[in-house]
Amino acid sequence: MHVAFSVLTLDPGRVGGTETYVRGLLGAFAAGDGPERVSVLAGPRAAPTLAGLAGGPVAVEEVRIRLGRGRTGRLAALVGGMARAPRAARDAAERADVLHLPLTVPLPRKRGATVITLHDLLHHELPEGFGAAERAFRRLAYDAPARRATRVITDSEHAREQIIARLGVDPARVVAIPLGIDHARFVPGPVAEDAALLASLALPDGPWLLYPAARWPHKNHARLLAALARCPPDVRLVQCGAPAGSGGVAEAAQRSGIADRVVDLGYVPARVLPALYRAARALVFPSLAEGFGQPPLEAMACGCVAAVSDAPAVREACGDAALFFPAREVDAMAAAITRVVQDENLRSALRAAGLARAAEFTWRRSAARHAEVYEATVR
Repeated sequence: MHVAFSVLTLDPGRVGGTETYVRGLLGAFAAGDGPERVSVLAGPRAAPTLAGLAGGPVAVEEVRIRLGRGRTGRLAALVGGMARAPRAARDAAERADVLHLPLTVPLPRKRGATVITLHDLLHHELPEGFGAAERAFRRLAYDAPARRATRVITDSEHAREQIIARLGVDPARVVAIPLGIDHARFVPGPVAEDAALLASLALPDGPWLLYPAARWPHKNHARLLAALARCPPDVRLVQCGAPAGSGGVAEAAQRSGIADRVVDLGYVPARVLPALYRAARALVFPSLAEGFGQPPLEAMACGCVAAVSDAPAVREACGDAALFFPAREVDAMAAAITRVVQDENLRSALRAAGLARAAEFTWRRSAARHAEVYEATVR
């Protein structure tokens, strides 16, 4: 089985969880837990960052492509690429038994067996969080290709149900495969290197919560800050993630009168994130909707307890190992945050449950399921 694995739309450091998905899957493929041959098609920005994952059945092929600059430039470049993908990418796709588009956008296209990963349908679930241009792009680059693909992979049963109901895709063609956790990186403490990794960060004293999320509307930062203002004054928040969407968290905290209780680290390197999980009193994850719920599981794997929203996919990922609250109810969120910070018995129980829950999610298992889908797609 030869799979063309196209990540031509990958712009490292900008796409969050989907980049984690690509890297986790390729690492498992390289270790022998996937198809016999995988040709990774990557642009000039991504290819060097993926070179370390090459080996065994995995080879990285650099393809010249322009991704544009800024949100508008990127959307324009992707639409142009969909209309006319680079010749090298089209040829590579045709040589393979199956083309997998793990970042959804159909670049390139293939005549024949095609698998698309559609991580979520947030533009349908929460359309108010996307501008008109973004919604139009997603209908073109997500919805239509999912309807055409031989198979659609998604991250959760909730997302699978959304794809079937909202896009009208045949249920037999949609497969839910949970994501994995990199258990070599996300481990409980103490870890000797953590102190050095965190030394240069302006972390607050006392108990603090961690929220790793770019500032997109569905990440629900405004309600989180409102809830924090209703918590005991010694509870603080550390936010990290690319400053996408609607600006910085620190500015919003200033307007809410709690600027002295919020630290916005912005983007942090991947190697720092496990140390932050291990140092935090708890993870807070108030997202309104998700396709899966990766950060809570990463936190659990590090021994960090999680207070999370009751969004269906998040609840599905976390099982009984987290403290849940209604995502739109500020008072309930504040009560959950206060409880998880102050109740040591609760944290002890959640820590044990979280470690057990996170252990169930491995990239090896996810990769093996992907290989099964590739075989079914060709058949």
